[in-house]
Formats: sequence, structure tokens, C-alpha cells
Amino acid sequence: MKDRRDHYYWQAKKLGYRSRAAFKLIQMNEKFNLIKKGDWVLDLGSSPGGWSQVAVELGANVVAVDINPMKPLENVHFILGDITKAETLERIKSFREKFDLVMSDASPKITGVWTIDHLKSVELARASFSIAKEVLKVGGNFVVKVFQGEEIQKFFNEIKDYFHFKKFHSPKASRKQSAEIYFIGKGFKLIS
Repeated sequence: MKDRRDHYYWQAKKLGYRSRAAFKLIQMNEKFNLIKKGDWVLDLGSSPGGWSQVAVELGANVVAVDINPMKPLENVHFILGDITKAETLERIKSFREKFDLVMSDASPKITGVWTIDHLKSVELARASFSIAKEVLKVGGNFVVKVFQGEEIQKFFNEIKDYFHFKKFHSPKASRKQSAEIYFIGKGFKLIS
């Protein structure tokens, strides 16, 4: 029997998705109803574009951002930029002020050193949230990937009060051996 990784990899090829990660977003959207037709979605760490494709299929308008180039996609405005840099946020805001969903599947360059990879992933998740705080509509949704490890609870505690609904979730399409998990936040609120 093929393992799951092959299943999602081959399904992505068959259905024309740019990555198997598309299925993670499909599964999370089915469970948490994150994207509605007509929504504006900000896709951070978007390349090669699997999540952007799913969002467009669901009827959303997408602004995608990545440090790596991404082949054009219909209904997706792409910004080549580093999500940890202030000028990238300015470029996003100059295109659109507010979004219904900010999602980030950004991953650090994997070193193979567990602690370093975990800490870098938390750094990217924090950078994603700092953008979300600036551009997410009140009541909007936020999804971000983070690798599990000693800082994960601290990260959760830093952002949980900004959302009415919040939890960590691992979609079926995540590889069994993967340390990734997704923070799902719904109903964004401003806190003083």
C-alpha cells in the first residue's frame, strides 16, 4: 500500500495543484470554514502556490507573498518579499488595507538541527502574526504553521487573546513524521 505522502503527492499532480500542501488547507477549511466566496486572503510564504490555488477555487481574491518567486496564478496578486521585513508589510498595505483571512504556510530553511528549526519556525509564525495584526479585519481569521517544540505554548499564549476561537490543529494531509502543526484563530479582535 502506498503511504499517505505518496497519496497526497499523486493527488496533487492528478488535480493540478502546485503542492500537496493544498490538501492541508482544503481539510482545514472543511473543518473550520476559514474562506468564503468574495473574501480577500493574504497568503504568506505562498510559493509554489498550492494554498493560493485553493483559496481562488473557493472564490477568494488572493494577495500572495514569498521570498521565492511564484509562477503567476489567475486572481492572485504576487509580491516578492520577505515577511520579516517592514517594507514587505508596506507593499501589502499599498495593495490592500484589510483582509478576511491571513494564512501562512511559511517554513524556514530546514537545517536538520531540531531546536534551530523549531525556533526559526516560531520566528516566522510571529512575523506572520505581526503582519496579521496590521491587516486582518476585526472578525477575520488567521492560520499559521509552526513546528512543535519548547516555544510553542509561549507563542500560543502571545496570540490567543486576539481571537474568539483558537486551537492547534494537525490536518490529515500533514505527514505522520512531521512536527508541523497549525494555529487556527477565528474572530480576530483588537486588544489594548
